[in-house]
Amino acid sequence: MSTITHHAAAFGTVSSAGRLLTVENLKVWFPVRAGLFGRVKGYIRAVDDVSLSVLPGETLGLVGESGCGKTTTGRAILRLLPPKSARIEGRVEFDGTDLYQTSPKPLRTLRRQMQIIFQDPVGSLNPRMTVGAMISEPMLVHRLVPRPEIPERVGDLLEKVGFPRDVANRYPHEFSGGQRQRIGIARALALKPRLIVCDEPVSALDVSIQAQVLNLLAELQREMGLSYLFIAHNLAVVEHFSDRIAVMYLGKIVEMAPARVLTGNPKHPYTQALLSAVPKPVPRKTDQRIILTGEVPSPVHPPTGCPFHPRCPLAKERCRMEIPRLEVKGDDLRHVAACWETS
Repeated sequence: MSTITHHAAAFGTVSSAGRLLTVENLKVWFPVRAGLFGRVKGYIRAVDDVSLSVLPGETLGLVGESGCGKTTTGRAILRLLPPKSARIEGRVEFDGTDLYQTSPKPLRTLRRQMQIIFQDPVGSLNPRMTVGAMISEPMLVHRLVPRPEIPERVGDLLEKVGFPRDVANRYPHEFSGGQRQRIGIARALALKPRLIVCDEPVSALDVSIQAQVLNLLAELQREMGLSYLFIAHNLAVVEHFSDRIAVMYLGKIVEMAPARVLTGNPKHPYTQALLSAVPKPVPRKTDQRIILTGEVPSPVHPPTGCPFHPRCPLAKERCRMEIPRLEVKGDDLRHVAACWETS
């Protein structure tokens, strides 16, 4: 059974036609070059055989340590990686269309339906353009709104994210970090997308501002029927915001389940360690912090067998030799994990 077929079985009876986004066996390997002629000496396996899906109106949280491949996964899904910069394999289907087999003209039409909110609210905005110019630019490129109606549309979007209309004439440096992220959200909404990749949209913000931005995203989802791929490294944030959570380690998905199922009964040792590090408002004496030993292996030379076995307290000889596949764990058929030592 292929990985994506196994996912379909694990998450119920939803057919591939019912999914908005389907990612099957995605690999993104960046070449490592050396020598006078820049010959390829190896590959950085940033994303290594990742499969996932997002349903209409759903939020899938993608969580893991920094450097595990989350952002690369999101950019590869949207085909934002520079051409020929990486070796990319697998399938990425949006509403039944394979994005990597689509010619430029149909792809441009599909791009209207897929947008991204970047992690850095400062670097993602052009300091030389006004807020109104940045939000209206995608409308002009895609000719989605008649030019005379664009100012009205920009004003509507600004009001939707909590700004007065006259903000359109101001520049990014006049705003705080949270306000800039709201501008980024308005820009992502300009083309009325169906899927938004949220690449750690609150990690650079204060806690109080994080809550405001998350509540705004949730409100927009209810109002517009949006689907989110929500990338983050903070499990507490992901648990609050996501319908399902996928946990990523060293370029691979190691566990996936509905948010409450995963946080209430984690199966993979790596997920257990991540959850033990989440601060609790009222700590209990029985709470134990799981401290992982060793360093994260290099994606250039990943370990044999399970990628987590060098740091795993449960590792056995089989873990060092064989790569575990995602399998149903426990009584919930939607809960899958890649671990030989848990059931």
